[in-house]
Amino acid sequence: MGIDSSRDVRKLIPALIILFLSVVLSIAFRNGWPMLLAVTVIFVYKPSWWLVIIMGFTYTVFLKSGWPLIGSVVFAIVGKPKRWWPIPAGIAFALVEVFSFYLSERPIGITRGLTVMSAITEYLINPAHIDNVEYWSIYQPKIDWTMALILGVILGSFLSARYSGEFKWMKVPDMWRQSKGPSMFKRWVWVFLAGIVMGFAARIAGGCVSGLLISGAIQLVPSGFIFMISLWVGGVLTTFLFYRGGIVAVKKE
Repeated sequence: MGIDSSRDVRKLIPALIILFLSVVLSIAFRNGWPMLLAVTVIFVYKPSWWLVIIMGFTYTVFLKSGWPLIGSVVFAIVGKPKRWWPIPAGIAFALVEVFSFYLSERPIGITRGLTVMSAITEYLINPAHIDNVEYWSIYQPKIDWTMALILGVILGSFLSARYSGEFKWMKVPDMWRQSKGPSMFKRWVWVFLAGIVMGFAARIAGGCVSGLLISGAIQLVPSGFIFMISLWVGGVLTTFLFYRGGIVAVKKE
């Protein structure tokens, strides 16, 4: 026990040095970003509940808002399990939807942010053309909260995987390797094509899984429930047709 404790203390020494230097830099430059960056990097390197609290407290002080600290406390408590049962996960997502309406007065939606990114790209490449396309009048080329949501989903998923010990580098998923082979290029081509199809379909439907299915169902919109049934049926059929090797199985953990 004593040997393990001394090893843990030694592992923390580099983190403490980085933290101390970041504090010095933040004071010297009168800017909190060195401290914020250092705390985040340390958490990614060695996740622990107390680092989550420190990170939340640091962001709260720097951003002058209590939400990061509240979120860090919740994350420290509920973010450790590797698997969640559907009922508490559904309740948690419903609460996120409520906060979305409260903070932004809009439901959650991911593909809208991607569309805004496309509008910004179009504006940078050919600003004259964007005025002639009616579609871009709906999605103005301006940075908004939906783009921050995309970034938050990516970073949040990564931090959650690191915190729960589930994160690992994987070039090709096991089920894909068993069905389609070990080629990473082939995997990326299929992912790219699937992303194009899903993005195009989401714009035709007027929303994605988050913006139409979840947000729509919460508001009791008929299109949300129609999308839910269509997604489930289409997903099941496509999975069994695509993975024709007979490796698809339902497993209860």
